[in-house]
Amino acid sequence: AARRGEMHFAFVYSRAYREAQREVEAAVLLGDPNALAAVLRSVPFQVDALARYADYCMYGGQHELAAECVDKALHACEQAMHPLCRSRMLDGTARLPWAEPTNRPIFKLLQRHACALSRRGCHRTAFEVCRLCYSLDPEEDPMFTLQQMDFFALRAKQNTWLLSFANANPNLSLSMYPNWAFS
Repeated sequence: AARRGEMHFAFVYSRAYREAQREVEAAVLLGDPNALAAVLRSVPFQVDALARYADYCMYGGQHELAAECVDKALHACEQAMHPLCRSRMLDGTARLPWAEPTNRPIFKLLQRHACALSRRGCHRTAFEVCRLCYSLDPEEDPMFTLQQMDFFALRAKQNTWLLSFANANPNLSLSMYPNWAFS
């Protein structure tokens, strides 16, 4: 149930996308990055294929190619969003529940994107992406962004935000987390 003006959204897969998803799952079971690359040649913006291929690239030390795949997948997610969802994201009232399996890739992609941005020295942007990821499902916090948010806030020199967030959310018991207590 939506509260405080929140609106819940979920990605909906078309029949063609579901077929491509089955191809991705088959390629993943093979464990062959070339099979994923073949899927990406036929469906270049298949989000899960891009995310899995980014994993292979990361494992192989190709961080820039992995970041490029993540960027492309996030672009595909953004293009698939309802315009109202995009506008609600700006004011923090859009919710994409983790319980909906079709929403899960965007959480993983946002987390990877924040880490890639921080690696490039874009700490403020990484911090904002982390905040966005948290805002999409703050009740569940499926990617444990609270465990990273203090790090990104300090790297982005957002000390005032860090203190005000901790003070405004006593129900989160942030002082019980060692990283927040230290921050």
